[in-house]
Amino acid sequence: MRIRLVIATGLAGVLTAAVAGTGAAPAAAEEQNQGTYGRMILVLDSSGSMKEPAGGGATKIQAAKQALGTVIDGLPESADVGMRVFGAKVFGRKQKGACEDTQLVVEPGTGNRDDLRSAVSGYKPYGETPIPVALKRAAEDIGSEGKRSIVLVSDGESTCGDPCPAAQAIAEQGIDLQIDVVGLSVSGKARKQLECIADKGNGTYYDADDAEGIGESISGASERALRPFEFTGTPVKGTPDVAGAPLVRTGQYLDTIQTRDQRYYRFERTAPGTTVHLGLIFEGESEDLVSNLSPQISVEGENGDLTQCRWTVVQSGTYGDGSRLIFGSTHSADTDPEDVCNTADELILSTAPGSGDAGAIAGKPVQLMVYEEPPVSAAALDALPPQPEKPTWTDLTPGEPTTDLVPGSAIANAPIVEDGTYSFDINPGENQVIGVPVGWGQHLQAQFDARMTDAIRSEWGVGAGVELDVIGPLGGDATVDLSSKAPKSWCDPGLLQNCADAWRTGTVSNVVAYRNRFANADAEASTGLPGVHYVRIQYGLDENINVPYTLTIKTVGEDGAGEPDYEKVSGLTAPTADLNLNSGSGSGAEESEGSQGSGEEASNASGTGKGESGAKSSGDTLELVAGIGGTGLGIAALAAAAVLLIRRRRA
Repeated sequence: MRIRLVIATGLAGVLTAAVAGTGAAPAAAEEQNQGTYGRMILVLDSSGSMKEPAGGGATKIQAAKQALGTVIDGLPESADVGMRVFGAKVFGRKQKGACEDTQLVVEPGTGNRDDLRSAVSGYKPYGETPIPVALKRAAEDIGSEGKRSIVLVSDGESTCGDPCPAAQAIAEQGIDLQIDVVGLSVSGKARKQLECIADKGNGTYYDADDAEGIGESISGASERALRPFEFTGTPVKGTPDVAGAPLVRTGQYLDTIQTRDQRYYRFERTAPGTTVHLGLIFEGESEDLVSNLSPQISVEGENGDLTQCRWTVVQSGTYGDGSRLIFGSTHSADTDPEDVCNTADELILSTAPGSGDAGAIAGKPVQLMVYEEPPVSAAALDALPPQPEKPTWTDLTPGEPTTDLVPGSAIANAPIVEDGTYSFDINPGENQVIGVPVGWGQHLQAQFDARMTDAIRSEWGVGAGVELDVIGPLGGDATVDLSSKAPKSWCDPGLLQNCADAWRTGTVSNVVAYRNRFANADAEASTGLPGVHYVRIQYGLDENINVPYTLTIKTVGEDGAGEPDYEKVSGLTAPTADLNLNSGSGSGAEESEGSQGSGEEASNASGTGKGESGAKSSGDTLELVAGIGGTGLGIAALAAAAVLLIRRRRA
């Protein structure tokens, strides 16, 4: 993948990195993110050509030092980062050891920021460009397990053989390893070679001197880089048998996915007739096309047999494309008021692998969301309007976009926004998630408009890999299928060459209505409850270019239309558009029997963070302002932005 970094020309050179805590103190946010970082090794070119000018009076090495200093200052304490250089010891290519000239100057770690700064300070241009051996050694530096990233920063062509085979061999070590490349003022054969390294290494190539797209900003780099997936909840351990199952209440919980069979939890009803909702979300494996996990609610009979209340299939159209954000939900409601699922004092919640064996997802964290809804009497149910028709698409007019918002990578860290237009960009393999409150009688529309360029048309060929859908408040699919009747304003995916300046697609949810929950289709049943809905934008890994876009959000309809007349039950709250079981406040998880601590402790212990309502993202955000001018910071700004950008792991 190739990305042309954008800068604002004619402005003073400015590069700032700041940690902005949103919802939690910086120290707490840092704790919450522990365990979510991959390992990164910076591989820096110390060849003689790095003393050449980079524009604005600075040399490439000076610009790189300024950029790297900014990157190091902005690294969270828990980020595992090291540094390797090449071409630093042997001056000429004919001298002994020239093609083995690479040194690990700082081992990957978390307590090494002063060492990294010292290494940058001593970073000088000197010798040749032995890229192949530097890549091989870097792969050894970061080990063989977990998410790993090699970041190559270079200004020239290898003087010690073709590095592309080395990059391909390294990438074949696993799907969670990638090589990203920052090219400093390169062109011709050197640039093609660096692009090849990124391509063979399943990574991204960044041009650090390209001013195309003047005035556009690089948004949300570190948020997307450092936390590919984020979950929240009180730790709980389900059991393989019903008898020993832990008690859970309304809230969110974290467990791990079992290898096989079911995992059980008990829920004691507050009053007869309440509806209990269970949702789940987890990170799948793009290389595993069959593993799955379904949420189930059952009632235990006198003989120990379980009667299942509703069958659901986990929703995901992303198997095999690298998106890997898997979700689903179910509930206990039945149209018959006397059905045992409506009257039982205790319900059995469970998760079950789809094929009896969890496969590659076994051992991964799974977020469970539980909500008890107050009862609705038979008379109140009869008074409700019938199930609404599916809404149709209405084109939206994008407004002036908000540019300082960071999209989430999962529903737990998705920002909650109001109607409006937002400016983002997306890399191949990413999931981006935005939360929107949706009330009774309302439905949600989200419109995606990508600015078409010749580069995007060329990379997309005859099809774009961008898809949008809507996730319900507890993780169920809430999307209306528009595939058979796509609006005329959407660009025909088979005729991208004929697209105008923008490529448009979108998604729409079903209208929130109480009677939807009794529908057979999960996409309708998931909109039987108001609350925060989540727009997910996914971009397939088979694509090969970064795409800037705007997302226009619109909630349609009058909030409160068709709201049922709930019975009043002490301790239960009727759902509204603001229902958000992924927020750090509101209906958080109470401590469960068999859990391992409070909700806040759970987040910290599990390496997760909690979402924050409002047009802000949770966790630490490094904000970049990059410009170019007489100070010579253009390359520095771009390189720093690139190093942060490339840490946006595939989500």
